[in-house]
Amino acid sequence: LASLSAPQNQVMMMRQTRASTMAARAVAASVTPSPKKKQKVHHASAATPSPQVKQRTLFPIEDNNNTITREEIQDLIRSHIPNASDDMSTETLDGWCLVDALSHCMQASNGILKDLIKEHGPPKCYLKYFETGKTNTRGGCEDGYQSFRSLCRIVAGQQLAGSAANKIWGRFLDVVGASKNDTTNLTPQAILSIVRNNDIEGDLRAPSGLSNAKCRCIIALSEAFEGGELSDDILTSASDEEVSLKLKNVKGIGPWSVDMFLLFECHRKDILPIGDLAVRNGTAKLWKVKGKGKNGNMCAQKDKHLIESLHEPFSPYRSISSYYMYQLVDVKG
Repeated sequence: LASLSAPQNQVMMMRQTRASTMAARAVAASVTPSPKKKQKVHHASAATPSPQVKQRTLFPIEDNNNTITREEIQDLIRSHIPNASDDMSTETLDGWCLVDALSHCMQASNGILKDLIKEHGPPKCYLKYFETGKTNTRGGCEDGYQSFRSLCRIVAGQQLAGSAANKIWGRFLDVVGASKNDTTNLTPQAILSIVRNNDIEGDLRAPSGLSNAKCRCIIALSEAFEGGELSDDILTSASDEEVSLKLKNVKGIGPWSVDMFLLFECHRKDILPIGDLAVRNGTAKLWKVKGKGKNGNMCAQKDKHLIESLHEPFSPYRSISSYYMYQLVDVKG
């Protein structure tokens, strides 16, 4: 380059610079953008939520017809209680809210219970409590024996259809001078006074229509309440499992009786009485399934897991789904 003139040298340098620039551009064009940068740009430009996020719903609903507002549920409850005030409490004996429970259950499992709830209305056992402050078997005063009365009602109705159970219950109350409208006179002392007169057959079993086994169970309950092993305070403050253990210590009280007590007297919210025939029949009818029992009926043991899986979406309010199984098979009680 030293032998070239100044103008020639300048032209040569310009050509070299242009060639270098063109080569650099060619290399740049052949380079693939970084996948990391491309991914980042893609997410930054996304204007709509991820489809996965949109699909995350606790209870799948097939269409918008299954939605119902809290106000509509409150109106449904009030419509079944005469002279209900707008500020009426919907808190059950156990402290949970019926509006929350019905809202949950009317949407769970694709709203399969919604029409049943609208047809039959809210559970009557809770409506009575909202209206009167009492459960079905409560006496006129808080004497510590309300649980005793409920358990007597359950024992009297064991293995009987609704109408037969009601008839036996009425006869039993007559024996102690009580009635369905006022069970106050049904106390452990009233039962034990009959026992002490040594005429259980003539004064208790025969006039009430109770079986010998049921009589012995009610007497054992009376002794447990009078002796302090059982009481309203003990049973209402204990967990479901603790209540079950305490009651099963009384001969004649089994899983079904415990479930009835927890469901209807204590208002526990997540009770599924698989041992109850009406609950099994209602489950089979609603979901149109057959069980492993005789003639395709649901079996408490063989179909336990199936029944639990069908009612699982309603947890922690399976007491609600259980109640409507009774309504589905038209059990009156």
